[in-house]
Amino acid sequence: AERRSVASGIFDSLNCKYTHQEGMFLWAKIPDTIQSVKLIVDNLLFKAGVFIAPGFILGNNGSRYLRISLCSPTEKLIKALDRIKAADL
Repeated sequence: AERRSVASGIFDSLNCKYTHQEGMFLWAKIPDTIQSVKLIVDNLLFKAGVFIAPGFILGNNGSRYLRISLCSPTEKLIKALDRIKAADL
């Protein structure tokens, strides 16, 4: 629950929409104002040093989605959230 809460905070900071899902991953749809998932993934990586998996790696249905693994330690998720906030994306 703690990891899911932090992952939700990451998606909130990116203005992504998600539902409260069960399982090992949290999926979120990127805002319509962002042209592609690749743009947001590249910005996260190069500006914040954070990698979030783009949904398109799993097929066309994921083309507007991001996926965070909830298997990551809470501390890493918190660090990612802090980096994203500091990068002011």
